[in-house]
Order: sequence, then C-alpha cells, then structure tokens
Amino acid sequence: MDINKENEDENKTLDKKQIEAEEKEVMLKVEEANINPAELKADEGPVKTALSGDLTEQGREVKPKFIPIGAIKMPGFFTKNSDKDKSKDEEAAIEKDTDHEKSDESTQVKEPRFQFFNKMKKFLNHSEDGEDKEERKKGGLFNLKYPKVFQKNETDNAEITLASMETLDDKLDTTNDGMETVKLESPETEEGKVVTALPLRERIRQRKFIVDDIMVCIIVLLVMLAVIIAIVVGARAGPPVERPLRLGRFITTFTSCGPVEGVLDEGVYKFYSIPYAVPPVGQRRFTYAQPLNNISHCWNDTLNARRKGPLCLQFLENVTITGDENCLTLDVVTPHVRYDTPLPVVVLIGANSLTGGISPAQPSALYARTKEVVFVRPNFRLGPFGFLALDVLSNSRYPAISGNYGLSDLLAALQWVQLNIKHFGGDPDSVTLLGHRAGATLTAALTTVSQAQKLYSRVWLSSPSVIFPGEPLEQSQKLNDRFKPMTKCNDAECLRRISTTQILTPDIWLESNMGDLPKLNEPRHTLLVLDGELLRIHAYDTWKEAKLSGKEKAFKPIVFGTTQHSSQSVLLMKKYLKWAPNIVEKVVNDSVIGEKNLTSSVFTHVNKSYEGLVELISSIRTLCPLVSLARMRLEVPLYVVMGTGAGGGKGGSGIANVNADIEAILGTFDSEKPEQRRFMSAMQHLFYYYVWHGHLPGPESSLMQVGQDVLPLNGIPLCDLLIKEDIVPRYAHID
Repeated sequence: MDINKENEDENKTLDKKQIEAEEKEVMLKVEEANINPAELKADEGPVKTALSGDLTEQGREVKPKFIPIGAIKMPGFFTKNSDKDKSKDEEAAIEKDTDHEKSDESTQVKEPRFQFFNKMKKFLNHSEDGEDKEERKKGGLFNLKYPKVFQKNETDNAEITLASMETLDDKLDTTNDGMETVKLESPETEEGKVVTALPLRERIRQRKFIVDDIMVCIIVLLVMLAVIIAIVVGARAGPPVERPLRLGRFITTFTSCGPVEGVLDEGVYKFYSIPYAVPPVGQRRFTYAQPLNNISHCWNDTLNARRKGPLCLQFLENVTITGDENCLTLDVVTPHVRYDTPLPVVVLIGANSLTGGISPAQPSALYARTKEVVFVRPNFRLGPFGFLALDVLSNSRYPAISGNYGLSDLLAALQWVQLNIKHFGGDPDSVTLLGHRAGATLTAALTTVSQAQKLYSRVWLSSPSVIFPGEPLEQSQKLNDRFKPMTKCNDAECLRRISTTQILTPDIWLESNMGDLPKLNEPRHTLLVLDGELLRIHAYDTWKEAKLSGKEKAFKPIVFGTTQHSSQSVLLMKKYLKWAPNIVEKVVNDSVIGEKNLTSSVFTHVNKSYEGLVELISSIRTLCPLVSLARMRLEVPLYVVMGTGAGGGKGGSGIANVNADIEAILGTFDSEKPEQRRFMSAMQHLFYYYVWHGHLPGPESSLMQVGQDVLPLNGIPLCDLLIKEDIVPRYAHID
C-alpha cells in the first residue's frame, strides 16, 4: 500500500510539473501574440485547461471552451462527435502545437509558396530575424506596408487570429440551436499591421500605402495612356473629315479676305475667280500688283466662286482680243477641303506668248483626284497692260521704274497661295511652279526675284525662252517710244484714262515672227526688262553665280523640258500645199543657215520634209538653247519629248508639238494608240514623282528623252553643230 501510495504521489508530482510547463508554454505564446493576459478569462480555452489541474486518463483533462457573445456559430453537426473523435482531435491539436513551435526556416520549407514573398520582404525591409523591431516598423527601403497575403504566415499569429473550431460539449448552458460559435479576432493594433484596415483617405493622410494602392495607381495610369493613344491613333487613322456641303453640292471655305463658296464637280471641289490682288484699274493701271492686305478691299458676305470669271485682256493667235482689265483672280481645284492631310500644290503658269494666247495649262479634275494634288491657276496681265515700260510711267512714281506688272501679279498670287492654300487642303511647304511657254519664261524670271524665294519649293519649265530679261530699263523705254503717238498720250494720267482698245495696238506687240527659221537682222522685242526693282540681273547670271559660289544646292530644284517639234504650227503647215524636198531646201537656204553655208551640214541631221523642217526650227528656237543652258552651264535635268512616242510612231504624224508634255501631264493628250498611252504614262510618272518627292525618279541624267519610256539621251549632234556655229542661243525665241 505504501508503495502504491508513493507511486501515486510521484505520479501526481510529475503531472503537476507537466501542467506547469504547459502553462508557461501557453503564456509565452500569449505574450508573443501581444494579447494581454489580464484580458483572458481563466475558464477559457487552453488557459483554463492549463490552470484547471483536473487530469484525464492521458494525464490532463481537456474541457470545452466557452466562446463569448458575438462569435460565429458553426453548424451543430461539427460538435456531434464521439469521445473517440474528440480524443483524435485533441491529439491532432497537440501535434499541431508542436509543429508550430518550429523555427521560421522550418516553416518556410513546409510552405514553399511564401518563400518568394518572405525573401522580398526581407530585402525591402533591410532586416533579418535578429534586427531590431524599430527598423522593421519603418518599412525598409520604400516605407511600404504590405498586405497580409504577402506577409509570412507565422505560427504565433496563426494561433491567435484563426478562429477556434474545437468542438463543444452538449453540456453548454447556452442555447445554440445546433450552431457552434467561433470567436472573431479584433484587428491587429501593432503599427504596420493595421494599414490594411485603414480607409484609403486615412492611408493617404498618414502616407502609409500598400502595394495594392500602388498597383491600382499604375493600372489607372496605363488605362489612361491607352485611351489617349487610342484617341490619337484613331483620329489619324480615321476617315478624313471634309467640310460640310450645302444642298449636297456647294462647299464653303475661308480665305484671308472672307469666306468663299465653291462647287463639287467631277469628284473634286472647284473654286473659280477668287481675287488675290486689288483690281488693277484706274489709278492702279500700269502699277505693281497690290495684295489684299486691307479689309476695305475684301468682301462682307460669302463670295460666290462657282463660276469662271474673265481672263485678263490679251491677244489671241487670230489677232482677236479677249478678256477684262479687272482680272487678278485665280482658280483652285482640289480633291479635299480639310486640314489633316495637306496635299502638294501645283501652280499653273501658262501663256502662249507674253502678249496672250490661251494655254493648255489648265487644272485637271481627273488628276487632282487620282494624283492627289491641288491645282492653282492664276490670271496675270499680258501685253502692254502687263509689260509696258515708258519713261512717262517711270517718272510718275518713286523710284522711277515701269514694266514687269505681270510678273508682280504672279508674285502676289504666290503670296496668296502661301497664306490661304491650307484652307483648300493644300500644303504651303510643297509648291511646284509649272510654267509653260511664255509662262515658263515668267517662271524662270521669278526664280531671280528675292521676294519669291520662300514662296515655292521647286520649278518645272516647259519650253521656256532662254532670252530672259537682258535689256536695261532705259533701252526698253526707247523701244516703246512709238507707243506714245499711237495713243496720243504724253503723260501717265492720260495713259491711265484712255480706253483699253486704244492701248492694245497689235502692230507693236504682234510683230515678232518666231515660228520660222531665223533671218539676219530680224526684229526682236523683249517685254521683260531689268527694272531694278523685281529684276536686277539676268536669270542666267543668277544661276551661274550660285553655281560658282557653291550654293547651287541651296537653289530651288529646276527641271527644263521641251518637245522635238515645239515650233510646229498650223500657219507654218499651211504655208505650202505640199512640202516637197526642194521647197524645204529652198526655205533653209533663205535663212541664216544658208547665209552661213550650213545647208548641207544641217541636212545630214534632218531630212528634207516638213517634219525635218519643224525639227530644225525647234532646235534653233527652243531645244538647243535649252541644251546649252541646262547641260553645259547649269547641269540640271532636261527632257526632250520625242515624236516616236508623242506622235504615235509608225502610222502617226510623228510630230511632238509644243503642248505634248503639258497635255500628257494634265490628261488632255489625245492618246489613241498604245504608243501614245505609254508616252502619257511615262510623262505623268516623271512629273508627279517630282511633285511629291522633289526630284526625278531613278538616277538623274542631265539629258533625257521621253518617248514610250524615259531613257538617257547621250547627245544631240544637231545642237552641237548649231552651238558651234553661233546660231544657238543667239536666235532663241524671246518669250
């Protein structure tokens, strides 16, 4: 009995020591969880179990916990377990407690999915397990508070924060209706752990942000950036927005002088007779063009620009007169009226001679639409209204100058284009001047005007004269002295007061005969003069000076061109009923060619036919002077339209007249044969590539021939002969 009693006492002593050890272990866990032991009830949870001192058969008695009011009820079937199940749960709980007592390293091995976040947390906090808590509170490098999902799942916190799901006994006094209660833990109060529970406004005020806040901000910024990019790209890639139409046909746009209304026709928008300068009538006759830079010269309402206006006063080839003195207007033909995609601008400057003649250089609706360009055609003064130089006119103003009025018109028109063409869908930084015949001569003169240098981008000259203004003002005024007795005027006021028919005297302005072979001492009357204001030096001297000074690259690009039979005319063809070889030879002998005994030499290069005669005249008047200028002096591109392409080859006339290149460019060429269609395509490709890119396609050559294709032209032996014998450029046509 004593032995049994001693054994029983010894067992009780061991049990008490075990209970005390378990009690200390629980209290340590409570302290690590930052729970105030005073707030714990002695009859709750593991504390009651540890302090009760009542033992079970296994060494201690585990009684059900009491869950206070406010806990979550669990379904009752979780509690309807047998004593055997309770025992298993108790053993599992003990094993779980044992596992939670392991080190953080062991915990990380068991839970690999948190290894990355734990390492990142240590890196950002700059603290290991042994560092002080104050540094850990500061949040490390970025002072950020991380959400709980990124925090290490420590066993101590898990013991406290996870709701207890231990089973309750049926002996509970409170009614639960089959539901068990689970205690909800209060939010953590330690600094750095309460951030996720704070409202966003409070986190902003305390400047305590979590990764979620940063991620939301980044996502919002990315979404806003994507929306902005989508709007910008959509605006550019979307369909062009045209200006609205009135009645489905009429369109209104703006100019510096007021709104104008055009018309939709042939798939393009056409605006006719838009004023670009003050009307040159009354006291403004024989004066330089004045731009519309005063509101008193503008219009109040919308200007009707749907109908063509009159041309400027001029002589036609049949010596009739047409046009009006109030004519400083221009036409615009554009495929689009919008601002988002400005198109290249082609300014058409055409005149058969400086005295007049309707040029084929007219805007093309088809090629405005298909080639995507904006055509502008200005009217400018011709004949005496455009170029009369007299001492009485010079003395009426200061400085004392006169003449070149038509050239000033073109300068004002280019200024209007720079100011207004953007309202018509055009690009003011891409302006090509396309001059034809006398218009090309004026365009070449414009390249020497300092005020015009910023008003255009490139130049295309078709059959111009190389006899640019070379006579000084005093000499030109003397040549026009016979104009005074014909008009019976000896002062400027009289000249500005008389009628237009009194000024247009054909016996002075139409005496030039440039359609035949030259003769010695033939009359030559140049209309452009070196007035000292617009034109100071010869155009050739300007280009030569730019070349010698090494500034030719700064000079605007220029392309010269003409046709093989530019001097062909109906009057020449009808001069004889049949151009027999003997007649052709007689005509050549009676010219300067025969006087220099070059007839036989010339016929080694051309045949004794009408086509051969026209080729010889064209070579003397236009082609060879341009070859001398472009190839030997300026080194700029020059094309020659050959009759085999423009004339249709075999079975055709074989004549490439002076308008062949311009008609091909603007789509008015009569292309019935396959050879003609190929020539038209080659000519258009050459020109419109130049308009869009500023240079010719492919390797540029100083001399090219355009037939059914564009090919390099190695040389023209006839031109070499005429240049050597001083016939070229002496007898080149003057306008």
